[in-house]
Amino acid sequence: MLLWAVRDGQNREAWGDFHRIYAPMVRNFAKRLGLTDADADDAAQEILLLAHDSLCRGVYDPKKGRFRAWLYGIARKKALMAHRARRRPTRAQAVPFDSGVDLLSGLEDRHDQAQREIWQQEWRYAMLDEALRQLQPTLGEKVYQSFVLYAIEQWPVDKVADRLGISTSSVYVYKSRVLEAIRQWTAQFEDDGEGTEESDQDAPGRGDEGQRR
Repeated sequence: MLLWAVRDGQNREAWGDFHRIYAPMVRNFAKRLGLTDADADDAAQEILLLAHDSLCRGVYDPKKGRFRAWLYGIARKKALMAHRARRRPTRAQAVPFDSGVDLLSGLEDRHDQAQREIWQQEWRYAMLDEALRQLQPTLGEKVYQSFVLYAIEQWPVDKVADRLGISTSSVYVYKSRVLEAIRQWTAQFEDDGEGTEESDQDAPGRGDEGQRR
């Protein structure tokens, strides 16, 4: 399992796999929270290095929640910190609640559900991208191309069939076959923790099919 392999700090192959899967996901999440390309790249590197170090030190506890929820806590905190650092202080930031929490923090907390949904989208995109990369050699070229054209690029089924020289029924069969393979492959990431999707672990350091953006 990747997360266990990554805990070996000397396992460069595991780190490479970890970075390839999660870097685009974290970078896109940061950009969708308002960071520039350059700031999102910097934030992604910092987040992944922090997550990798935490995994190596055993900070993440699978019994308390899934890895994706734990990583979300890190990514959201770091992205919001980077976003704040680029903005000039506003009157909202200068008005504390009675509890001592500033108004901006309260507004950001109210947006948490939307941010979680963005995170879930990026997670699905990342899993789909990596699953297809891993599965492509075993699927067969026509099966793979049929799925990409029909399910991802959203070509009409007749056009896919004509392009590949297959029947329209084969397009549907290939789609189901690939989806099942993807589900089986992504199961290893679904089983990365024994808790629920919502993790109560503190962050260290306090596809669907369809065409991507």
